[in-house]
Amino acid sequence: MGRRSGGGGFSGGGFGRSSGGKAAPAPTPAPVQSQSAAGGLGSAFADGMAFGSGNAVGHRVTDAVLGPRVFRHEVTAADPAPSAGSSTVPASCGSTLTAFQECLNSNGGNLSKCQFYMDMVCECRRSSTTGLNA
Repeated sequence: MGRRSGGGGFSGGGFGRSSGGKAAPAPTPAPVQSQSAAGGLGSAFADGMAFGSGNAVGHRVTDAVLGPRVFRHEVTAADPAPSAGSSTVPASCGSTLTAFQECLNSNGGNLSKCQFYMDMVCECRRSSTTGLNA
């Protein structure tokens, strides 16, 4: 099958061609405008302000439509890696540790309300390790 001659698939003849068969002269290029360093910096600053403002407006619109964003921070008790047995609580401190854990559970992990029990656990741990080393 051969190719059809014509306007490349357009039914209206050649695009941008004059009927005389000659191509139209190319338009003259626009003059290049030089910017000073302050103009480029000012333009970048204005672009940044526009982007930041648009971003803030977008967040406010989303909050208005979907409701405010709520962040919840959950405290999880991670077990630290044991270092030569120093992080383990001796069996004699078990009741103190249990009281500390119950305090944390009942107060939603608020350490400031359970500081008394934490101090007791630390003191029990110190006294049991100094007793072993002596």
